[in-house]
Amino acid sequence: MIMKIKNISVKLRLPLLLMLFSTQIAESQNKDEPIVLSLAQSIDVALNKSYSIMALQQSNLWAERNLWAARAGYRTNASSSIYAPIYNEGFRLIEVVDGNPVPKQFGDFRVRGVLDINQPMPWLPFGGGTLTFRSEAYQMNSWTPSLFDPDTDLKSNQFYTSLSLRMTKPLFTINQLALNLKQAELSYERQYRIFKRSELDLVYQVTAAFFHLYRNKQELMINQEKVQRQESIYGTTKNKFEAGLIAEVDAMQAEVDLIQYKNELKASEAQLLQQKALFKQLVGLDLDQAMDVVVDLELKPVYIDVEKAVALGLANRSEIAESRIDIENNKISIQEIDAFVSIRGNLTGYYDLAGFSDPTILYGASTSDLFQSSWEVLKKTPNRGITFELEVPIWDWGRNKAQVDAAKANLKRAELGLDDLYVTIEREVTDVVRSVYQAFDRVQMLEKSKIVSEKSFDISLQRFANGDITSVELAFDNERLNTAKISFLSAYIEYQLALADLKRKTLFDFENNRSLVE
Repeated sequence: MIMKIKNISVKLRLPLLLMLFSTQIAESQNKDEPIVLSLAQSIDVALNKSYSIMALQQSNLWAERNLWAARAGYRTNASSSIYAPIYNEGFRLIEVVDGNPVPKQFGDFRVRGVLDINQPMPWLPFGGGTLTFRSEAYQMNSWTPSLFDPDTDLKSNQFYTSLSLRMTKPLFTINQLALNLKQAELSYERQYRIFKRSELDLVYQVTAAFFHLYRNKQELMINQEKVQRQESIYGTTKNKFEAGLIAEVDAMQAEVDLIQYKNELKASEAQLLQQKALFKQLVGLDLDQAMDVVVDLELKPVYIDVEKAVALGLANRSEIAESRIDIENNKISIQEIDAFVSIRGNLTGYYDLAGFSDPTILYGASTSDLFQSSWEVLKKTPNRGITFELEVPIWDWGRNKAQVDAAKANLKRAELGLDDLYVTIEREVTDVVRSVYQAFDRVQMLEKSKIVSEKSFDISLQRFANGDITSVELAFDNERLNTAKISFLSAYIEYQLALADLKRKTLFDFENNRSLVE
């Protein structure tokens, strides 16, 4: 049975965005001029230029060419062998009456050609078969001493022609050619499924790397703001200390906080550079290409029907198709192992026309005359025959049965794995839907917390200017504001990654209500 491969197309390509991005790159001839990428553009670049996608494409090509080769095994094929020349020369001892043996030279010169045209016939029941048409011809010139007169050389010209038709038909065994084709088709389909699953995994990896890079960028900006605020606070604190309004310890603490924030700023700069390099390698950009990322922080609620999400996961996940293919491969393995000790027959029939040139033709005759002579004989001398061969295994100490039992155990394990996979997918989809809702609620809460922290810090800054609070209390409010910003950013990224994880686990975009497969 030839399995039909579904035309699955992951809808992750945005042609318009890719066109705009390509134009942007073309205009940016200088790598020092940064390119600005959105998430969609980053995904498009990765799906076209990354090492991962190019390696997967080569794996696809490997499976595709293997399938093509297996299908080509069904077609007529031809081969030829040419021996030009075959030359032998030597000496042999000739017995002489009333004397010692005399060494005499002998030799032959042959030119031979064979053409085979084979037609595999895997559609024949009970093991398939092969039909072969063979055409063969050779000419031999030889010379050897006469047994009766060693001083006389016997010379001859011979020409041999043959046309034959041979049919080979295995019996009581598996059709190996058809089985090879089925294995190649299963391998191709499995690789195709792996490609689509890996493509979705790559999209998730790019999404995660994109938001991690954006987080590092925002952390750098937050640390820059921290340093700017602390410089202002330190200046105010220093003025108050010089005016005798606060203790020296408050001024020293403000200076210590400023040094600490500057160290954190340098660390965040290094982390940003490191994450940029990782991101460029992942999507396939040159490491020396200047780039930046941009994110729309608009928070959109998404409604997700859990039952629909689970049904989509069970219907679309490629792992299920891969597991079914593994089961089919295990079944084929059982057939192949069992065939080793099954009764096997082989039926061979042939019809052959062969002819030799007339031995009375004088030595030195032309090749054309020799061929014509052999051809006349060929038309009159048909040869035919049929052979039936039967191989019956008798005893192997249970070796093959043990191998079959082992293969059946692998099949059972694959079937159990498929059953467990259904449960795993249902659990994973349910968990990720729950994570999406939890992350959304957390983002909303932390967004409000960030707004409150910003207002609270503005009030504390005014109170510090009025002398109502110390620099230590102001530093605490400053740190709380920074923590609120980082927490909101982390929650937003967690929400986006949960949505991306839901896409790859269901192959459905709930944000835009569209399927990622056709």
